Amino acid sequence: MEWSFISAAVRRRLGLVIALAVLGALPGFLGLVSSGDSYQATATINVAAPTGNGAAAAANQPDRWVLSQLSVVQSIDTLDDAAATLGSDWTGAGIGSLINVEQEPETDLIHVTATAGDASTAALVANAVVDTYITESANRLREARQPAIDELQKRLDDITARLNGRAASEGVEAIVGINPQIADAMKGYIANASNPSYVIPQDSQIVPQFVQQRDQLLVEGDRIRSAISDIQLSAVSEATSSVIERATEPDGTTAGLGRYLTVAGLIFGGLVGTALALVIAQFSSKVLDEQVAENILRTNIVDSMPRSRAYAASPLRALTTSPPEMVETIERIGIRAEAMASSEIDQALTIAVLGTQPDSGTTTLTLALARRFAQVGYSVIVIDGDLNTRTISTLVEAEPNGGIKAVLRQTARNRPITDSVFTSTDLDKVRVLGTGSIDAHSSLRRDALGPILEAARSRAQVVLFDGGSLTGSSVSVFAARAADVVVLAVPLQSQDQRTLTEAAGLLPDDRSRVLAVVTAPGRRRVHEAPLPTVDDSDDSDELADVS
Repeated sequence: MEWSFISAAVRRRLGLVIALAVLGALPGFLGLVSSGDSYQATATINVAAPTGNGAAAAANQPDRWVLSQLSVVQSIDTLDDAAATLGSDWTGAGIGSLINVEQEPETDLIHVTATAGDASTAALVANAVVDTYITESANRLREARQPAIDELQKRLDDITARLNGRAASEGVEAIVGINPQIADAMKGYIANASNPSYVIPQDSQIVPQFVQQRDQLLVEGDRIRSAISDIQLSAVSEATSSVIERATEPDGTTAGLGRYLTVAGLIFGGLVGTALALVIAQFSSKVLDEQVAENILRTNIVDSMPRSRAYAASPLRALTTSPPEMVETIERIGIRAEAMASSEIDQALTIAVLGTQPDSGTTTLTLALARRFAQVGYSVIVIDGDLNTRTISTLVEAEPNGGIKAVLRQTARNRPITDSVFTSTDLDKVRVLGTGSIDAHSSLRRDALGPILEAARSRAQVVLFDGGSLTGSSVSVFAARAADVVVLAVPLQSQDQRTLTEAAGLLPDDRSRVLAVVTAPGRRRVHEAPLPTVDDSDDSDELADVS
């Protein structure tokens, strides 16, 4: 599927695409309206693999280890403990609804982001969660080592009892301590300490066996205390997480879920609308783009006529004004038409302005070209050959006693054509040959075209024949063949392929004389008002050319 087809399909159904995009963005927009400003604060922690038990497994699967810690950070226990540090107004579920925890890809970093209605609360919640996680991580390590510490402490208590003694209790037998026994053995010697000449012997001399046992127990106790201290210190040194960056109060608000939903909805709705536009285009009979139209017409599109609101309201303004956006287009068409004029200087340039279907914008195009040629100095006659609408005749208020009807009447009577058949306009060099009193929706015989064109060519340097739809009358077809140039209005946005194909078959074989122009579809102008009464009492023969 070519890009030109896609872009043309979207342009054709732009309203549908926009409507679906807006519909998709509606939920997010409603969320924006219902929610206030939000603030985000992020705290970052580093999750290092443990150095004790399980270190090898964590080192082999670091991502799995970090992912497991993501679950710990968001666990109910962690959130409940964090809520407890914030006060009684907080709950674990409430904190869980405010935070988002994610791993930075390919790193051991975990980001805890809190979103709240004010900046201080967002920072407070994020820091409470990471502080609780760090504290509980250390506590879990200590709890894992507590059984070993308890066992060592039990041994230390036993040594203390053997050294100092222990009274009997339920389930516990009494122990006579070594230190009390040494003290009893040394009492008699210590009692003589008042005698200056008396030297107290060492306890190792008196009770060497008790002293030896005491020293052994003291050494064993010091060793156990050292082991307990090592285990406690390892719980701290082997902590697997640390705070890399604490959350700070954000300076401004952040895009909330409503904004993300709005953007996502716009994109999704636009894509759905585009898809529908493409499906409709596939099954539609409308011509989508210039390339398709050029292939059917077997000629190039020379330009595109921009839409003008001023002309849409009153096509007659094309005779008096030239919107800036249309000047270049009209000038380009005029130059190319002049290039196809006859080499005979005195021969008028005849241009047939025709449409590929009704309401193609031929009236505006004809009057705009008439203004262009008049401005460069040509005398111009505009022929209103569109008997179905008679738009130009109505706009200039052409005389019903003149126009095409009068030309045919005077030709049938072999009388010279008078200037009274033409209607003047606001431009001195532009006159109009209206339809006259011909009934609306009537048709002319093909041999009527000769006198009409001859009457105009003999009085102007440029003749513009507005024939309306090429498929609307046989006169328009013969006008296309008789003219030097055919300016073909193609209302691409509403163009039907079947009608375009039919119009293409009626064009002159020499496509170099055809200047196809893309126009904006116009509003249908059908004038059914009764014509003024005209004196046709002696026109039975003259009207033979009008059927």
